[in-house]
Amino acid sequence: MLSTRVKTTADLMSIALQAEREAIRRYTELSTRTREAGNESAAALFDRMVIEEKEHERLLLEWMARESIDANPGIGPISWRDPGVSTTYDDEARNPHHSTPYKALAFAVHNEEIAFRFYTHVASESDNEAVRKYAEILAREELGHAALLRAERRRAYHAERNASPAQSVLDPRSINSEADLLTVAIHIDQRLTATMNTITTDSPQLDALAREVQQQISSNENALAILARSNSGMAADEIHGKLAQLDSCHQQTAEKTTNPDLQRLSIYCDRSFAFYDAIVESTADEATMVAAQRLTSSALDRIGMLKQVSTGAHKSAET
Repeated sequence: MLSTRVKTTADLMSIALQAEREAIRRYTELSTRTREAGNESAAALFDRMVIEEKEHERLLLEWMARESIDANPGIGPISWRDPGVSTTYDDEARNPHHSTPYKALAFAVHNEEIAFRFYTHVASESDNEAVRKYAEILAREELGHAALLRAERRRAYHAERNASPAQSVLDPRSINSEADLLTVAIHIDQRLTATMNTITTDSPQLDALAREVQQQISSNENALAILARSNSGMAADEIHGKLAQLDSCHQQTAEKTTNPDLQRLSIYCDRSFAFYDAIVESTADEATMVAAQRLTSSALDRIGMLKQVSTGAHKSAET
């Protein structure tokens, strides 16, 4: 994993430059692979990402020239790593046959968020004022890039949803109250619990996750009961109806899927994170936004825990 203990502005800008070039290389490769697989829509989106990353590279070189900062030749190619973020989106986006514009954009958003966290850590840990200043600028730029990509991701999500009306999904925009959100969160966690009950992996992390999910269910049920007593906590009928449809769809999918249970669990957590994150961005209700932020944070913690479980299972299989 790339160290955040960056000593000089030349090192920092060289890392940023290499990161942009790695993104260009990666998106170019993905464009070629998806086009060869006949997946033109995903290939075209990766082409756009290549153009955008090349523009980022050009602007970065101009910035370095203005500040008379020379690249450090000792800093070679960069590959981002973050043990706290699921690779589900990355895996789906890399699949040349099944990648979609939404998955490709989700992949790009994750990369920008990883870069943002890296530069934020550099800024907070550095004793060098110039390094701290430059890292803060780079972090703001990555945050801006991620915001633009998230907007594109939302458009792609709705375009794909409209193109497949038969698919049973829950639109984040249908969450109109905190009660709606808590009702869905309880449903999601009950589904996670049911999946975990089928997993035979002996893992302290998985046991801890199961306890956390059950505690989250109890907490959300109590919060929903309090809202109900105040006459403002009844979830809309369409939410309950949609959850029944999702249960039916989930059962059919589970019967057909060949994904190992741990992988399926990771996919659920990843999708729940995306769902809660979309609510944070779309809701106009402050209580709903705060609750969605809490659920988003919890989903990220679960994703990180599942990565530890998967890593432990992989090591056990090797031995």
